[in-house]
Amino acid sequence: MGYAMSAPTVNPPSSSSAKPPKRGFRSRVVPLLVTVGLLALIGGYLVVPAIWQWDSASDYYGSLRADTAEVSQQITDVVAPASPGDLVERLRTAPTSAQNGPIILTYHDVGHSSSPYTLAPENFASQMRLLRDAGWTTVGSAQIEDWLQGKPFPPHAVAITFDDGARGVWKYADPILAANGQRAIAFIITGFVGTRAPYYMTWAELAQMQASGRWDLEAHTHVGHVQVPTDAAGDQGPFLTSREYLPALGRAETLDEYVNRVRSDLAESKRQLVAHGFPEPRLFAYPFSAYAQDDTGSHLTDIVKSLFDAAMLDQAGVAASTSTADLADRHLTRMDTTADESLEGWTDKLIQGSPLDPADSTPFSRPESWAAPNESPLPLTVVNQSAVLDPNPGEYTSRMFAPVQTRLWRKYTVDADLGNFREPDDGTTTGLIALAQDPQQLEVAVGAANFQVTEGGAENSRMLASGALPVQVSHHVTIKVETESALISVDGRQVLSVALRPAAGGFGPAGGIALSANRSHVASPVPVVSRLTVS
Repeated sequence: MGYAMSAPTVNPPSSSSAKPPKRGFRSRVVPLLVTVGLLALIGGYLVVPAIWQWDSASDYYGSLRADTAEVSQQITDVVAPASPGDLVERLRTAPTSAQNGPIILTYHDVGHSSSPYTLAPENFASQMRLLRDAGWTTVGSAQIEDWLQGKPFPPHAVAITFDDGARGVWKYADPILAANGQRAIAFIITGFVGTRAPYYMTWAELAQMQASGRWDLEAHTHVGHVQVPTDAAGDQGPFLTSREYLPALGRAETLDEYVNRVRSDLAESKRQLVAHGFPEPRLFAYPFSAYAQDDTGSHLTDIVKSLFDAAMLDQAGVAASTSTADLADRHLTRMDTTADESLEGWTDKLIQGSPLDPADSTPFSRPESWAAPNESPLPLTVVNQSAVLDPNPGEYTSRMFAPVQTRLWRKYTVDADLGNFREPDDGTTTGLIALAQDPQQLEVAVGAANFQVTEGGAENSRMLASGALPVQVSHHVTIKVETESALISVDGRQVLSVALRPAAGGFGPAGGIALSANRSHVASPVPVVSRLTVS
């Protein structure tokens, strides 16, 4: 089934790596300001046919011609200054846990450029030296694969990843990693290797990186790191998430045509790496972190899951971590690193993304670590180891503890005194939540004379149990989360055992803790939580 179509628009080197500010990018990407005709005039960057036939993948793939044998000189004299002692100590004592997810940092290029995605060599060297001096371990693809199979990462582990395949990675980053005894992962746009000289690395440079033992090479599309037309007006969208407009046919491609185009590109990216002597890639990074659209999202996820073991998404500007919802789609969350970050700010982000161990978490000693349900910071008021939650009359409120650092807690016990009740039917309930934000989230809410247990969040909650309690000012609630079950006790008496089911893909359930409160009317007492412990 062949048809004529315009060549996809290729981003210029200064913007080819740019990512949107948020993960789960769903809106249209801003249209490019140059046309395909103008791009064809930019000599020395990339030769792209103006019109090509989609009779087979090789029609287009074979049209790319590049100098793949050149090996440029590496810069080996970049020396980082001594790491600041306070930052070394902060990273050395940062939290860590066997119940952790991967801490993954995203880079794009290292060199001298005004792009926010290009780090100065001295800055990258300072970051890597700080990791080394603080005793952090850089991990590669094999450790990520092992973690997906249930093996924990070593303490203070971090994956350094580079997207696109820019030559600065070979020229500057590789010698810096070598000097520090560190490793990294490079996600390569295989169709761009050796093109747009001197922006992209060549196959010969990639081969030397692979031979060093410091690098794992993974997939970042073949020629899919581009924008494609999405309508007759010339609007554009990411190659992977957009149904391409076909001018010759006066319509957008069908869903089957979209699936065939995307699957062919991703399969070709794997084939190219294998054909050049590299191991078959098992990991993938979404260009632009664009992975979900209403009419293509589930199909793209299915394609990626059929070809790779896991795929990378980015979170810009803040600490982030992988959730069980991510893992159900085999997605791993990374944190973007940009040129405007200071060494202190970069350190803060690493610490904020470091997993807490349940036994070391002491939630009431960290009131600043609590957050609203949308994960925006919302400090908790704690006085004498008691927290006051004061929703407006007629409203329900909840507060999560350190959601980024507790997202993959799978085995722990949380207990607390929930109360400040006056009498039955005083309109106040106080709640304790485990496995927060997981589809199997468990909430135990108590009043002066009753309790109820619900599963799931606000939109899909269901009652699991309820019952009467002796009238008391407060009640002691315990939730013990195990691998396959959760035991719930009130005032020392077990009231429920809940079977926990693996989520799609075999992951989870997992999640941290939260508190909840409800007041029916103005006279309802203000809920109070005391003696909160996690072990």
